[in-house]
Amino acid sequence: MGLISGKLFQRSLRRARDDHSKRPALWNRFYSIDWGETTTNNYGFAPAEGDHPQRFQHQMYLQLLQRLREERDVRPGMKLLEVSCGRGGGLTALLSQAPEIEATGLDVAHSAVDFCRDRYGESERLHFVQGSALDLPFPDASFDVVLNVEASNDYGDRPRFFREAARVLKPDGILLYADTVKQGRREAMEQDLASAGFQAEFRDITGNVAEACRLDSPRRREVIRRHAPLFGRVFLKRQLENYAAIEGSAKFEAFAEGRRTYVMTAASKAA
Repeated sequence: MGLISGKLFQRSLRRARDDHSKRPALWNRFYSIDWGETTTNNYGFAPAEGDHPQRFQHQMYLQLLQRLREERDVRPGMKLLEVSCGRGGGLTALLSQAPEIEATGLDVAHSAVDFCRDRYGESERLHFVQGSALDLPFPDASFDVVLNVEASNDYGDRPRFFREAARVLKPDGILLYADTVKQGRREAMEQDLASAGFQAEFRDITGNVAEACRLDSPRRREVIRRHAPLFGRVFLKRQLENYAAIEGSAKFEAFAEGRRTYVMTAASKAA
């Protein structure tokens, strides 16, 4: 009976995953789990600086900060919005290297926003808001920078997100963007950005991401072992390892074999 229930749950989860209208509830449940000290949720970038347990995930944000510095002077009072900030670890890692920036973290999951407020507090320099990436709760031209890391594939309407990002950016604003794309779909993604009014030059960082996944696999396995709910560890072990792109998983092999690429850009809003 347990095996049958597990298979039924897996099918139910796949249906919910494929129905984008149900994903906010899934993310809210995901971030309500006690993930311990894990506060950053991306595949990571190697090589990475330092010895922090989540250094590969932090490095993804530092690479994007480097791209920003290549395009703009990072000046006091620069306003940045991270869309889908999760538990806030990446955003705070970026701010540690750019104290001039005033940041807002937005996430659709109130459990993530609650965690961030409890963990980091709020101030004039940093605060958190619950809201949708497809209907950003901010006036036009509110930010100098919009940051989005490994989240847009989950929205169900990526062109609309790009349009919303363009709307809330100032005329000379920058979209710092990093995400995966399946083989053969990169051109469509680039066209979506252009249609929203962005000029973008992409860097393919798939090799860096795959190496980060390989090096970080032991830590990711331990996070799953220690913090994932028992039911998930028993019936969804393969899915959890694939979600984390642990070495040997289908997601990891897709990166390693080039069937899925990972791109990064600092896209400028066209005048």
